[in-house]
Amino acid sequence: MAGREGRAAAGARDDSVDPAFGRAILKIALELRKPGARSYDAVVEETIRAMRIDPEAFRRYLGENGARNMSLLLATARAAGL
Repeated sequence: MAGREGRAAAGARDDSVDPAFGRAILKIALELRKPGARSYDAVVEETIRAMRIDPEAFRRYLGENGARNMSLLLATARAAGL
């Protein structure tokens, strides 16, 4: 984890996708499926904080890929009855 934080702190741009982003999207989808779930923005903020991922890079990833990935995950969760 220190490597990711070091790159972020140094301002270095890394175009590779952090593998934690996929896990974060899954975590967000599962949290949103819970009864009485908080808002999407609140769940995203908590996930970023809890997983200690780069907020700017993750939000950029969500903007580029998140809607498609989130729709697939939510559809899968609903179909599986999760």
